Amino acid sequence: MERKTITKEKVVGMQVIDGDARLIGVVKDVSFAVGESRMYLVVELKDGKIQEFPWEDIQAAGDFVLLRAKPKFETLTPTPTAAPTQAPAAQAQTLCPTCGKPLTYIQQYKRWYCYNEQKYV
Repeated sequence: MERKTITKEKVVGMQVIDGDARLIGVVKDVSFAVGESRMYLVVELKDGKIQEFPWEDIQAAGDFVLLRAKPKFETLTPTPTAAPTQAPAAQAQTLCPTCGKPLTYIQQYKRWYCYNEQKYV
């Protein structure tokens, strides 16, 4: 069997897919357990939390990282996030279909509002 190696630089930034072909997150770093010969992938999950997966849970790595079966989700370190007052970054590009001006996301109503047209879109 041919030995296949992969560098940290190649792994960092790869998408991580679970055994059910669902996107879990993105590799942020590689870590090692002191006193052990174990390696972990540090993955930022879709919800912004950080999770470490032992290398034994990795089935393959190429264009993306494929995990074996269903991994256990034990969040190790939460990533600090600010409470958004408006919608995600897509809001800067969301324009009113009528007038073409930027829309504002109103969290309370979970809808986009055009101040120029004075109506919800």
